[in-house]
Amino acid sequence: MDAWGTLDIGAATFVRDELGSSIRRTKKLTIEKLPDKVLLHIFSYLSHKEICRMARVCKRWRIIAYDTRLWKNVSLRPEISGLHVGSLESLLALISVRFGPSLRYIELPIELITHTVLHELANKCPNLTHMLLDFSTAMQLHDFSELQAFPTKLKYLCICLSEVIFMEGFMRKIYNFINGLEILHLIGTYEKVEEEEEEVYEVVNVHKLKSATPNLRVINLYGINFVDDSHIDAFSSNCIQVC
Repeated sequence: MDAWGTLDIGAATFVRDELGSSIRRTKKLTIEKLPDKVLLHIFSYLSHKEICRMARVCKRWRIIAYDTRLWKNVSLRPEISGLHVGSLESLLALISVRFGPSLRYIELPIELITHTVLHELANKCPNLTHMLLDFSTAMQLHDFSELQAFPTKLKYLCICLSEVIFMEGFMRKIYNFINGLEILHLIGTYEKVEEEEEEVYEVVNVHKLKSATPNLRVINLYGINFVDDSHIDAFSSNCIQVC
């Protein structure tokens, strides 16, 4: 029996056959009869890839799949089990239709990090408090000269750095918006190579970042090859955890 097609709810009725004997018949309930709130709860256990597939089943399931309560925590990094978004236009539509005020956490790959996307997140997702920006594979950055808005309620920010891209131009644009940060992860791609000396670039100005985040409590500087004792000392004055 197809478990998705028919559900046994355990209810039974008794009827009489032609000889007067009592026969127990169990009532069956198809999944289409389930209340919306039950379907919504079932959908909440699915990945966003699976939810998108469920949206193709019928109009009712599509409406439930679009419920913003299913889109509170979203990864758009397909290489790390996230949802693949093929274009900026598709992402902007998602922000307007599915994310909205319910969005709390989002992960963005480099190709989707633009000033337009960040503007939309700032305007349409006022309760966004956790964000990951993955620049790790970047060979060049988008133009952020027109960046005028950025999510202002962030408590957690993770930035995956690229060794070959200077991030200071982008960082200068967001310094005024991240003073509420409490947790910051700067993740590098550095792998130590024995007996090899290369010029080290400070792709992010750590001291300026410290000044822009007075409420910071936890800082993680994992895999960053330009960090020295002065950077650790800068954050140790008010952070309870420096990694």
